[in-house]
Amino acid sequence: MARRGRIAVLDDEPDWAEAVQEYLTDLGYDVDCLGAAWELEPHLTRTKPDLIILDIGLPGENGIDILIRTDLASDVAVLVLTGNPDPVDRVLGLELGADDYVQKPVELRELAARVANILQRRLGRRRNLVVFEKASVDLVAARILKVDGSTDRLSAGEVALIRIFADNPGKVLTREEIMEQAPAEDEEAFDRAVDSRIARLRRKLDTEAIRTVRGHGYVFDMPSHTTEAAAGDEAAS
Repeated sequence: MARRGRIAVLDDEPDWAEAVQEYLTDLGYDVDCLGAAWELEPHLTRTKPDLIILDIGLPGENGIDILIRTDLASDVAVLVLTGNPDPVDRVLGLELGADDYVQKPVELRELAARVANILQRRLGRRRNLVVFEKASVDLVAARILKVDGSTDRLSAGEVALIRIFADNPGKVLTREEIMEQAPAEDEEAFDRAVDSRIARLRRKLDTEAIRTVRGHGYVFDMPSHTTEAAAGDEAAS
């Protein structure tokens, strides 16, 4: 699997940090876990992470102290974690340069989505997370991230299908265009093979966003919450 980025998780809850490490590693990231503030600077001398997931509520020197003392966010992307429902911590974190924040407890699927979005903005990568009604698709990792936290693999042909729809939201694509840009893995050449592939993909994603347009082909109706999120990203950039 292609390397997607290096992440350091600085959190004093080892079970949670290990769960994050396992989940993100499965998606193709290189992930290191740090359990205390004093471990950060030696780690930064050994390796340069693309993103740090930083828990504000660390014992001793906390996450805010680290951001103030080290000017960390000027050199590396930072995703702040806070268990405090009061907005003070997250506002201060953002003012100190953090790219985003998440309040604990957080679902791993949401955390992965935020990580992907930060790295896309920071590193200028093509958008590779496609959101459906009940799942998100990570096109680089070839994984479906389901709302219940489980994941499922995608074949190369399924990734190609999702990619063509994600790159052309709202546009009716003919069977010929789909076959040309997302050829079947088993080299089926007739157009009705596209119907079978899309039917299987719809079931796998549990989605109605890929819609049949009779006599023409198929169209991807991007879910409304996805459109709003994309608009928010553009406004923030």
